[in-house]
Amino acid sequence: MDEYENDSYFSPNESQYYGEYYDYPNITLESESYVAHNAVKIISVIIYSLTFLLGVPGNALVLWIAGLKMRRTVNVVWFINLAIADFLCCLSVPFSISDTLLESRWPYGTIMCKIIPPFVVLSMFASVFTLALISLDRLVLVVRPVWAQNHRSLVLAGVLCGLAWVLAILLSLPSMILRTTVSFPYTNVTFCTYDIQDGENISQSLVAVTQRIRFLFGFLFPLFIIITCYTLITLKVRSSSFRAGRAFKIIVAVIVSFFVCWLPYHALGIAREDGQDEEMVILLDQLSIALAYVNSCLNPLLYVFVGQDFKEKVRLSLRRILENAFSEDGTHSSMRSKATQSHNTASSVAQL
Repeated sequence: MDEYENDSYFSPNESQYYGEYYDYPNITLESESYVAHNAVKIISVIIYSLTFLLGVPGNALVLWIAGLKMRRTVNVVWFINLAIADFLCCLSVPFSISDTLLESRWPYGTIMCKIIPPFVVLSMFASVFTLALISLDRLVLVVRPVWAQNHRSLVLAGVLCGLAWVLAILLSLPSMILRTTVSFPYTNVTFCTYDIQDGENISQSLVAVTQRIRFLFGFLFPLFIIITCYTLITLKVRSSSFRAGRAFKIIVAVIVSFFVCWLPYHALGIAREDGQDEEMVILLDQLSIALAYVNSCLNPLLYVFVGQDFKEKVRLSLRRILENAFSEDGTHSSMRSKATQSHNTASSVAQL
């Protein structure tokens, strides 16, 4: 703990919220605030570490199996898109761990400051737009099955995913543009923060607009679309003999997990925007960011525990790797494994 944390007072301009990063200048080693802050730091590091350890190999495995091992369907395209967004988000987790351990100091320069912190926001937009597309796709399959049979294609799904990424990048650009590194006088430390100099009203307004865009386009509007889609689906199939398949359950689980993980982030963001800068709100806000990152590692776990067929596909793929690795001649075992695998059921992400 350096003297910056031990100082009892700094000017108001040095005590502020840095978007995804925080500064706690009024915390002393003896105060209850320091104890709470230290507990939040430890919990956040644990959450980030688990997210990285589970999310990187988990999403990589999904990309490998869905991209190379499975027959390409529209549903597979959706889930590959989700895995890409989650995988990129997980790759940025080590920077969040470093930022937490370094007490929000940023040693990586201005360019990385503009790229790394908005990664989680980019992932949020790409993921929620994909979930909205999946919901609309489910709705079309139910209410317009003939049209879906004639027009639902891999090309259309790919184009829609591309548009989702373009829109996600455009909505993330303000956060990237406004971010910069700031060094405070007499402290010799650098932070990655929004470029607000001396409390300029224009800059503060831009940051407020950016935060509202995140909430509206990254949470509220997609949630409305998804709820509307599944309400219409329920009304349409209520009188029929519809039975929810495994893929349907996976989709619902993925959607619920996304909004559960991101709800605290947006709720506390609104609280801060309303001027509630109490220390407890700031601490909870930091935990909410860690929880938002957790969403990027959950989908592979949901596929395994909810999707039995996907679990079987994972088991067979891992077994093939081991057989090829331990065999003196991997060609024969690979051929036998391919012949066996062709008789298995399709993965749950390709159903419904």
